[in-house]
Amino acid sequence: MAGCCACYLIWWAIFFWPKVQGGEAAGIWRPIGVISLVGAVGFGFWGACQMAGGARALAPGSAVFAALIGGVALYLILLLVTTRIFQRVPTTELVLFCAWVVLELFCAAGLAQSGKPGAAALLAALAIIGFVVSLVCYIRYYALPPLASFICGCIPLASIGVISLIASVAL
Repeated sequence: MAGCCACYLIWWAIFFWPKVQGGEAAGIWRPIGVISLVGAVGFGFWGACQMAGGARALAPGSAVFAALIGGVALYLILLLVTTRIFQRVPTTELVLFCAWVVLELFCAAGLAQSGKPGAAALLAALAIIGFVVSLVCYIRYYALPPLASFICGCIPLASIGVISLIASVAL
């Protein structure tokens, strides 16, 4: 997942940094940005499959169902809250960080089941922190001036990338 975040961050920088100055991605940067986004999708799909497969082997069977139902419920609740209360236009990012936190919590359940409660608690705490940071940035994004919104878009990608890297190396 860290590779997904890195590629997504490259795409974000290529396509959204120029907007800070009123321009758009041009020249060789445009295809590099598209390749980066394709890389983000590939890494994301591969990472999610690896994480889910590993966690499924460790977690109790009910955790799979709970993760799926919980993920859908979390997304629908946040979709309602962010659109109705915060007047936020829904974008793909809401789906992505909801799916990410549910997947990380599913992995934490697998770690707990395998006799690693400390690792499970650390992963759950990091995931919740990354999720809250992402949600705050998601809500604030359109209310900020161009440079601040660009940075606000980078923060979730960077934080989730770091959390994913820590999880893959340390846990």
